[in-house]
Amino acid sequence: MKLQRLLGILAVLLQKQRISAENLAERFEVSTRTIYRDLETLEQAGVPLVTYPGVNGGVEILDTYKLDKTVFLSDDFASILSGLQSISGAVDPAKINQTLAKLRSLIPEPQVKNIELSGKKLYVDLKPWSIHPDFQKNFNIVKEALHMDRLLKIIYADKKSQSSNRLIEPHQLILKEQNWYLRAFCRERQDFRTFLIRRITDAEMLSDSFTPRPFSDELDDFKDWTHPKTITVEITAPSSKYQAFLQHCRPEYITNLPNGDIHVSLPFVESELGYSVLLQLGHECEVISPAHIREELKRQISLLAERYA
Repeated sequence: MKLQRLLGILAVLLQKQRISAENLAERFEVSTRTIYRDLETLEQAGVPLVTYPGVNGGVEILDTYKLDKTVFLSDDFASILSGLQSISGAVDPAKINQTLAKLRSLIPEPQVKNIELSGKKLYVDLKPWSIHPDFQKNFNIVKEALHMDRLLKIIYADKKSQSSNRLIEPHQLILKEQNWYLRAFCRERQDFRTFLIRRITDAEMLSDSFTPRPFSDELDDFKDWTHPKTITVEITAPSSKYQAFLQHCRPEYITNLPNGDIHVSLPFVESELGYSVLLQLGHECEVISPAHIREELKRQISLLAERYA
């Protein structure tokens, strides 16, 4: 709590020319004696404070220590505001809003309106269309344990829906595409593992803390998850499917046929996800080759038809 207050006082002093201890005490809801102790702590940390007595007195930071607001260009501010606003719903809206407020205080007054308008021209929404209540609950527990360096006890379901109990040390949250992952040291495996958070069916933060371990920023786990063998699947489809295929390949992979249809050379990985993409394209699209992909599609469609017979 004291650290947060010290950072808050420092932020205020960087923004204002001069402020009294009484004003700071009222703002942070503590006594003036506490504020004086905090100011002494800041001085001991190397912050050059100057105190002025009298009616218009107070405390301020030497101008040479303050951040020059002209360090950032208007485009810099717009980019930062846009990025922070975009992730607010996915991370912690309250903390992001506090950061936004501090950042806005650094913007020169004449530029505030134009920069905020520019920042709103790009909006990225990282929230999924629907969130299961258990996901949000577990996600919040994971974030709290990560912040406090506390052990997590989780029940984790693998790709085959087989559950296992894990005792883990959370180290890093990762957002890849639309999925959140947790990089953690697994006590059972005695190694780092990457957990897909939506597969955590239950999470409990323990009272035991841990010392963070050094780890590589390179996500080798994802390399293992990516199938190295990509083939090309030849597909014919009506021209109305053009936009649908652009979600999966570049325009140069699509050519027009004399009859008005299109031909697509689609990069394809032979996996459950790969076949689900082909099925999602609908009955108007036909895989021409390779032959074994056609046969596997026919098998899956037959099984699906039997299920609903």
